[in-house]
Order: sequence, then C-alpha cells, then structure tokens
Amino acid sequence: MISVKITALLVIMGLIATVGISPSYAYWDKTEYPAIQGTIPVETEEVNSSLAEITLVDAMTIAENEISDSKSMYGKLVSINGYLVYKIVVSNDDHDYKKILVDAGSGEVLYVTDSKKHDSNKKKRYNENRHDKKMKDYFKGMTPEQIAEKKKQFKEMGEAWKSLSIQDKASMIMHFMQMKLQWDMMSEEDKQKQKEEMKEKWKGLLTLTPEEKKQKLEEYAQSIKS
Repeated sequence: MISVKITALLVIMGLIATVGISPSYAYWDKTEYPAIQGTIPVETEEVNSSLAEITLVDAMTIAENEISDSKSMYGKLVSINGYLVYKIVVSNDDHDYKKILVDAGSGEVLYVTDSKKHDSNKKKRYNENRHDKKMKDYFKGMTPEQIAEKKKQFKEMGEAWKSLSIQDKASMIMHFMQMKLQWDMMSEEDKQKQKEEMKEKWKGLLTLTPEEKKQKLEEYAQSIKS
C-alpha cells in the first residue's frame, strides 16, 4: 500500500491521484472554459505532443511569470475547445490554487481561473471522492498521533515538491506520465514487480527530514534526465 501512495504522490504531486493537492486537479479537469482561441487547432481530444511548439518547462515558467506569488505545481498538454494548450496548476504560500491555460504554440496565457483552496470542494464531494476513501483506508488502524505525523510528512512532501526547480518538476511529471501509460499495458505480474521496485526505491522517503525529502526528489530527477 505504501509503495502505491508514494508512487502516486510523486506522479502528479500532483499531479494524478496524489496526496494533498491532486483532488483539486481532478475536480478542475471538469472546469467549463470560455471560448478560448489558440494557435494550434486539433480535431480530437487525443493529444499529439509533437504539435506543441513550446515545452512543459516553457509553459510552467510562463505560468509562474503570470502569477508572480505562486509556484507551478503540475502541468499537462490537453485539448481545450479545439485547441492544443498546456494546463498548468500553480499554488501560493496560502495554498490557493489557480489553473492557467497556456497556448502550446505561441506561449500566450489564454485563461486563468479564480483562486481556490485545495479543499474548497471537499465537503460536498467527500463521499464520492475515491482519493478521500483511499486516504481513510490508509490511515485505518493508526492512532490520532500517528495520523497527525503522517499528514505532517505528506505536507512536507508537498513543500519539497513545490521547492524543486521547474526543470526537475517537469522531468518527473513527464517521466511518471510515461510510466502510467506503460502501467496500463502491463500484465498483473509485471505490475506487482513494478510495485516492489518502487517500494524499494522510495523506502523511508516519508520519514526523511524536509531537506532530505527535497534532496531525494532532486536526485531522482537527475537520474531520469541522464
């Protein structure tokens, strides 16, 4: 179980079924956007990354420049209203989140959502939210003190991720997205092997100090770049 939680935490810090901020990402994927007009028209929801003229690093940098008090936390290439754009999520020190649509061709900021707290929709969605159910299962059997410590560790992981360079975050986002695609095509035996490998790789991650957590993430980012 812990291997899955840690893997998910790193995948989409995000970024896709992660601890802490990911429920907001999933919820915001249902956002109804205004009639934006980009520079790269696409006919289907299928995303062809080769059409993009700027990189994820570029888009995350543009988003941070647009919202100066925030850091880019996650991003992906998507089709919105028939145009290819990067959807970037940024967060400030008060844990307010905004989603920014950046044109995948020109790099122009096409739309910025209003600020949201990551748990602003949590109460009304709680019973239907698979993330919350998984977290309840994860904490099952723990004392209140142990739960508080785990939540502290998860928060530290979020802060460690937030403090990474845009280049490191983008590299890990792309890497884990590719892993997810491979996962979907794996046999059950290969999936179990992958879980064990990830469990060993990230063993003890949550119990590290905040600085050690950041260092571990930076080391991993460097390893997948080389």
